[in-house]
Amino acid sequence: MNNRTMVRISLEQESVSLRTYSRQFRSPQRFVILRKELEQLIEKKWLLTNDIRSFAELRLKKAPSGNEVIVIRFSWLTDGGADNLKGHTETVYLPFTRFHDYLAEGETIGQEWKILSIKEDWTPRIEFRSRRNLREVIARPLLRHKLGLFLSRNLRWVDYERFVVTDDFVPYSFGFTGYTPNGPGVCGGIILHGQENLKKAEYSLHT
Repeated sequence: MNNRTMVRISLEQESVSLRTYSRQFRSPQRFVILRKELEQLIEKKWLLTNDIRSFAELRLKKAPSGNEVIVIRFSWLTDGGADNLKGHTETVYLPFTRFHDYLAEGETIGQEWKILSIKEDWTPRIEFRSRRNLREVIARPLLRHKLGLFLSRNLRWVDYERFVVTDDFVPYSFGFTGYTPNGPGVCGGIILHGQENLKKAEYSLHT
């Protein structure tokens, strides 16, 4: 499976159940979602639901390929004893059209559908609107490498389509605003700390 998650989906008259399997993790239970809840997802593009102790957040999104995808973020929780919970979170991506067709076919009731989570590049676009600081970073190969590595590892939030990066008053540093399909979201700074020694200096995220 190349480290991708297998999702096993079973359709019943009033509900759908999902289980996940990967090399690192196997879901502790079936997660049951009512059909009427999925209708809310189609209408509102977002759904938060729970089953036993676990939770799932579902979103309808446009993938970088342009296809519509259901993004499901599971929080699997189990009894850890002594009034404690232990758990695991994971995110899977399912093709919306195929999922919707599966639900619409009456003859699939009682049958199991197995599908691998879609492998997509979900990296949001980064738009620089920086004049001074970006030019100064680019002029220093070491800082250019540090900034590029930091951006590739940190600004990868699934819910965001793009980040607009502007100059900060701190040298070699930037402010940013993230944009979701609904408009502006998180904002903060990408600040270079330890500038007295640029070889050891590191970027950090401030929100």
